[in-house]
Amino acid sequence: MLIRSHPSPPPKEAAERALSDCPDHHGRRRRLLERASPASAGLDAVVVCESRDILYLTGAGEGLSWFVVANRSGFGTSRHMLIRQARAAAPDCEIILTCGRSTERPDVELFVVSELVRRGFRVVGIDPSRILADSYLRFTAHAANAGIEVVPVPGLVATLRAVKDSVEIERTRRCVAIAEGAFRELTAAGAVAVVGRTEREISIELEARMLALGADRQGFPETGLIVASGPHSSSAHHTPGLRRVSVGEPLLIDWGAELSGYRSDLTRTLFPGHPPEFAIQAYPVVEKALRDAAAKLRAGSTMGEADLAARQAITGAGYAEFDYGVGHGVGLAIHEAPWLRADSEEILESDMVTTIEPGIYLGETGGIRIENIYRVTPQGNERLGDLPSSLESMILA
Repeated sequence: MLIRSHPSPPPKEAAERALSDCPDHHGRRRRLLERASPASAGLDAVVVCESRDILYLTGAGEGLSWFVVANRSGFGTSRHMLIRQARAAAPDCEIILTCGRSTERPDVELFVVSELVRRGFRVVGIDPSRILADSYLRFTAHAANAGIEVVPVPGLVATLRAVKDSVEIERTRRCVAIAEGAFRELTAAGAVAVVGRTEREISIELEARMLALGADRQGFPETGLIVASGPHSSSAHHTPGLRRVSVGEPLLIDWGAELSGYRSDLTRTLFPGHPPEFAIQAYPVVEKALRDAAAKLRAGSTMGEADLAARQAITGAGYAEFDYGVGHGVGLAIHEAPWLRADSEEILESDMVTTIEPGIYLGETGGIRIENIYRVTPQGNERLGDLPSSLESMILA
């Protein structure tokens, strides 16, 4: 990450950082096959179709539509316009065209099956939840006609992605630093920085500040940043509009940065001038819910324990429970495994990265949410970032 206000690192330091920032894509593919083996003995290959899964396994963020992972003769498919880009991004992978000319419209599913047959693969795994239904049906029909057995392997790449390696953790840490830096800049002037401005104007400025600090883009490209003022803050998800911020009301901001494909996700609830009466009572409850959930976040605990702890803190104080899981993984997608839901018996593992984001939402009165990102460790967890969240720090004078 290059912060514009800092000098560039010396060439040797920059080179060393670039080398250490290179993901081990070959190792990821090897671990994928190791995970696949217990699921289905005799699996020859795993077929991957989801774009972020392919990026995770190859380094190619664009240009690969299918990727077949195998101990021998794995391959990816591309099209003429993007194949050079894909080969440059994934130099250790075989990448082939699905047709002879760019003007042709190939049957990609049939092409992949033909390549599987040509390479001698007879049993392949695929995650049905990570492929469009019509494409899955065409692929399985072609495979059946060719004598290839297709074995469903749900969640295979998702569970692998849920545990982050050192490169992913460092990239996430940089994204958090950018997001927190932009928020500090935005609020440095106090209440005058937000009062009288529209939610949309604040969202645009926050995004611009993250870009200036080195982000590739804001971290929620699918939905956009959340800036919710007054009664809008009682909605867990709100699209910034033309409402102007007033003194003495909540201003909920849920934002993040994207860098090198990875994301950050944070939430703070500000109070220009002074907090309203409901916030004086409710804010400490949300803080307690955050602390209680974080205390349950450690390797070996169930994912449901953190959610339940936060939920009990909220309802125990007489408020309605929030209607979402208290946390989710953050990585190549802004929402991915692990999923911290109250009924989950899945076990947390070291180096999973997850949010914790309890909230209290009171209809037209307003809402409060606090969100941080944590790395799970054997002893507990490490919070990524250091942006304050106390009620005192959220009051903009």
